[in-house]
Amino acid sequence: MSGLDGIGVKVIDAGGDGSARAVLREIETLLTVLVEKGEEGSIDLSSLPLTPEAYDLLEETLGEGEVTAEVSSLGVTRVHETGIPGVWWVTHYNEDDDVMAEFIEVTHCPEILLTPEDDVKDGLEALRARLFEENMNKSSVE
Repeated sequence: MSGLDGIGVKVIDAGGDGSARAVLREIETLLTVLVEKGEEGSIDLSSLPLTPEAYDLLEETLGEGEVTAEVSSLGVTRVHETGIPGVWWVTHYNEDDDVMAEFIEVTHCPEILLTPEDDVKDGLEALRARLFEENMNKSSVE
């Protein structure tokens, strides 16, 4: 008999999946920081030992929001706003539709949806070129 045998242990059911509840508390903390300090944060769900039940609880608790987007760049990334404004679920897939990474992002808008500054500059140049071409075509018709 070891000395630990005499220690009484009482198991308390905290209700639901503990890992999901920990993630939800972390989301609450990140959302507080976003509101109070304007600082964004994220949780790498892929790195956590979450059960299917934990995922179900997260999805049920967070709900579905109004915005969903798919980004096709080096594989598909699905971004959807949860029912909690400022909390986004971001899933990266490979070409076989296997989940490669999954994050909860707490932000006003996920970075993957923001247009890079260089792309905006390229867009301006492309628009100017099209407008120039349109003007040239109108001039040659007149």
